[in-house]
Amino acid sequence: MPIKALVFDCGGVVLRDRDDSRYARWEQRLGLARGTLRSRLYEGSLWSMAETGSMTESAFWQAAGKDLGLSPEESNELAGDAWESWHVDPAVLALVQRARTRFQVAMLSNATEVLEEKLQHTFGIIELFDPIINSAHVGIAKPDPAIYRETLRRLGVDAGEVLFVDDRAENVAAAANLGIHVIWFVSPIELERQLAPYLAPETIPLAMPESER
Repeated sequence: MPIKALVFDCGGVVLRDRDDSRYARWEQRLGLARGTLRSRLYEGSLWSMAETGSMTESAFWQAAGKDLGLSPEESNELAGDAWESWHVDPAVLALVQRARTRFQVAMLSNATEVLEEKLQHTFGIIELFDPIINSAHVGIAKPDPAIYRETLRRLGVDAGEVLFVDDRAENVAAAANLGIHVIWFVSPIELERQLAPYLAPETIPLAMPESER
């Protein structure tokens, strides 16, 4: 069954959070151990509520900031710094643009309701992905199988016609369990290597070799 659509995760794949200096400054300011702020913010129940649409992004930052002992103004400052740490990965962007010449290219992201606005106005890449399946709008998040089924429905394709790229093992495994072809993202160089058979102009691979899944 030929691949018809490529689906990319956003955070950790297309957008990379590589600026540790902003988080380090906040960790020092808050008296937190180095490298712990991200987990405090994104691995608790508040983030789960935000990424499934039961809490707005603004409310999330106010609640998370309050838990950290921050004022409303400081919470807004932390939110701004968190977004400033994200950057479009140029190597991944180039692969997305190449993929668009041959496949439908979509995005499936666990995010808040502001994702589309950020993709359009901050990063300028929203037009590269259609559709964009945002967990906050769907009300469910990866790795729930339902969000992958919703993605297939919107794409109008079968599971075996999709190649999904994500940086989290549990999200990749959930997609693979539904019969979706997957790439576990570890680096742009490795992604390019694994996408090469799909982007080669003379061939249209039916599926990824078992060793690449």
